[in-house]
Amino acid sequence: MDATVEKKLQDLWKLQQIDSKITNLHALMGELPMEVADLEDEIVGMETRVQHINEELEVLETEINARKNSIKEFQRNIEKYDEQLNNIKNSREYEAITKEKEIAGLEIMGAEKKIRETGKIAEAKKEILDKTKEDLESRRKDLEYKKSELTEIVKENEEELNKLQAESDKAAASLDSRLARAYGRIRTNMRNGVAVAPIVRGSCGGCFSKIPPQRQSDIRAHFRIIDCEHCGRILVDQSITGIEAQVEVKEEKTTRRKMRLTAKAE
Repeated sequence: MDATVEKKLQDLWKLQQIDSKITNLHALMGELPMEVADLEDEIVGMETRVQHINEELEVLETEINARKNSIKEFQRNIEKYDEQLNNIKNSREYEAITKEKEIAGLEIMGAEKKIRETGKIAEAKKEILDKTKEDLESRRKDLEYKKSELTEIVKENEEELNKLQAESDKAAASLDSRLARAYGRIRTNMRNGVAVAPIVRGSCGGCFSKIPPQRQSDIRAHFRIIDCEHCGRILVDQSITGIEAQVEVKEEKTTRRKMRLTAKAE
């Protein structure tokens, strides 16, 4: 036999109350989970940067070594040219060898200049690498601390969270599948996770929009499940929540206290 609308509303309200407690417990953790996730992402980015800089340094080192080898080759050529100059036979041969020697000298100067320039680039990258490694180590320590802090908070609330989650699963199982899906969809779309809102002083307890009198009467009649025209939350009246009655009791106590204070003053 299908449950009455009133029973469905009671089950929905009970589920919402449990899920709100779970949300509040998660809120106690503050922004730690987000901070941990951000630090993990930042560390991955910095590790990638370190890897890229190391690869760039390897390329620069290869270039420097290649130019050093070319310098050695040109120096050997110059030594060979010097030997040839000792055995020249005519001026034309002398000029040709001298020209080759000058070219080799210029090549050496050019290679040495390139080595200096590449060395400066490498030094700058090494400074960036050292700073990045230093920052990376600092972030790793921050992550270790925040993870430890988060683990401690989770541990402190784990028993209560597990208990509430079990209650939530049980309460959700008592709903028919269509209603449970609707509840889950609405809850996911709401920033505060409230899918079932009470009527408080004629307004939606979720978005605080005024509810027309006729719609309030329909909600109190429990003929069907009615949602808020503005935010889409499922609305429940005070016979389900008891909230309006609680507000009235608090207001009555406040009024009586004011009356007593006024009487004493007189």
